[in-house]
Amino acid sequence: MAGKKNFFKGTLILLNIGIIILYLITCLSPFVNTSEDWYLAFPGLIFPLIFFALAFFIILWLILKSKWWIVSLIVLLLGFQQIFSAFAFNIPKEFSSLKKPTTLRILQWNVEGFHEYEDAHGGEMDFAKMMDLIKNQDPDVLCFEEYFDHINEYNFRPNANSIINIGYPYHYFVASEYGKNDYESGIAIFSKYPMIDSANYSFNENVKGEHLLYADIKVNEKTFRVFATHLQSVHFEGKDYANLSRIAKARKPSFRDSRDIISKLKRGYISRYKQATLVSEKIKESPYPSFICGDFNDVPNSSTYFKIKGNFQDAFLQKGFFIGRTFRYISPTLRIDYILADKQFNVTQFQRIKVPYSDHYPVEADLAY
Repeated sequence: MAGKKNFFKGTLILLNIGIIILYLITCLSPFVNTSEDWYLAFPGLIFPLIFFALAFFIILWLILKSKWWIVSLIVLLLGFQQIFSAFAFNIPKEFSSLKKPTTLRILQWNVEGFHEYEDAHGGEMDFAKMMDLIKNQDPDVLCFEEYFDHINEYNFRPNANSIINIGYPYHYFVASEYGKNDYESGIAIFSKYPMIDSANYSFNENVKGEHLLYADIKVNEKTFRVFATHLQSVHFEGKDYANLSRIAKARKPSFRDSRDIISKLKRGYISRYKQATLVSEKIKESPYPSFICGDFNDVPNSSTYFKIKGNFQDAFLQKGFFIGRTFRYISPTLRIDYILADKQFNVTQFQRIKVPYSDHYPVEADLAY
C-alpha cells in the first residue's frame, strides 16, 4: 500500500515539475529572441492552460498536505508579468454606444477578405452584415487586415466606396498580396478625420509579405498617429487544422504532418520577431501620441507582443475581462488581435464583438485624449 502511495505521489511530482518547466520557459519570453530560439515560444501558445494546471497543483498539494504547494506557488508568482499580460482582471461592463467628447473610438478587425472570394461563405451577405456592424458601432477609426477589394481598369473599388459611404471619407490602403487580376488584399486604415500624412514600411519577407502602415489624423486641432499592421501568419491550411484537432483529441497525426506544423510555426516565430523589431522602432520615432492596431498572429505571452507593446497600454488589459480570445479556431487561448495605445490616452471602454463573419473577432476601444 505504501509503495502505491509513493508511486502516485512521485508521478504527481514529475507532472508538477513538467508544468513548472513549461511555465518558467514562458516567463522567459520577454527576453527571448525567437528569431534564434524559436522553440522557446511554443509554451506561450497555451500559457493560460499552464497557469491553471499550476494553480491546480497548488490546491492539490494543499489537500494532500505536501510542502510542494509552496514550490508551485513561488513559481506561479514569478510569472506575474505573464499573468497580467494574459488575463484582464476587470469587472465586465456593457459597452456603451455613447461616445464621450474628446474620445476616439477605434475598431480593429482582420476581416478575412470579407469572405467575398469564397462563394461558399456567402460573401455578399457577410459584407452587408459587417457594414451594418460598423455603422452601429460608429467608430472614428477602422483598421482592417486581409482587407479585400475588387479592381478594374478604372481603378474602381466597390468595398472602399461602401465604407466611404457610411461615413469614412479618408482612407489609406496598401496591398500586401498580389491578386488574381481583379482584386487586391492588404491592410487599410479608414477615418472620419482628415489624414495629413501617411507612410508604409515593407517587412521584406517575401513577395506576399505584409507591411506596417501609419496615418496621421487631425482631430480637433490635435494630431495622432495611427499604426496598423499584420505580422507573419503561419499559413495553416485545412489539413493543418485537422491535424491540430487530432492532437487535441489525443489522436496521432503522421510524422510528416506534425513536422509541417512545426515548420510553419518556426517560420512564423522567426519572421515575427524581426517584424516586431521594425514596428517597435517606428513607434518610438512617432512625433505624435500614437496607437497601434493589428493582427500580430502571436499571443500576449510572446516576445513579439512585449517588443511591440513597449511602454504602450493594452486596451484589453485596461478594460477587458479574462482571456479575450480573438481567433475563433484551434484554441480558446488565442488572443492575437490588439489595440495598444500611448499612455497619453485614457482607455475608457473595450469590447470584443463575437460575430461569425470572419475567422477573427473585431475588437473595439474608446481612447480619451
